[in-house]
Amino acid sequence: MDTKVTRDWGLIFGGIALAIVGCIVIWWPGLSVMEFAIIAGVFLVIAGVVDFINWVRFHKQMEGSGWALANAICNVILGIMFLMHPVMGAWVITWTAGAFIVAYGVFAIVAAFRLRGAGSGWGWMLFNGIISILCGLFFFFAPDFFGIFLGVFLLMRGVSMALYGITGPTAMLGM
Repeated sequence: MDTKVTRDWGLIFGGIALAIVGCIVIWWPGLSVMEFAIIAGVFLVIAGVVDFINWVRFHKQMEGSGWALANAICNVILGIMFLMHPVMGAWVITWTAGAFIVAYGVFAIVAAFRLRGAGSGWGWMLFNGIISILCGLFFFFAPDFFGIFLGVFLLMRGVSMALYGITGPTAMLGM
């Protein structure tokens, strides 16, 4: 395996943008569900496209690359759902978003355990998966706090993307 670290500037900039949106959402949790849906939708589609491009670039070198593809598809579906139906009731959006974010968390945890023997990065991925599952579950149990939990998820997702971009494709082995 090549030990040279290759920076992925698309992941880095996409992750920074998603983290900024997460901070904005946390800062202004009173935004309407429609505004949340539009902001999150745009950036989740971007995250999914970046994830898909990375899957195409690296899937032959990645063990378990199906998880990376599933993650990309989940991001795009969730983003499109938010963009196509921003005026849906908060209940539907929070439950659907919660289900997708729980699924993302499960993907991240499975990937983390697959990466455990491959070196660094797996701990962050595990932490990210656990926080994602908690945020997704809170969408079900505390929909009034949708903005805060969505912001935390977007922030975590953005930081993860940026870290994977900095550490190179080896950090994406099972994502």
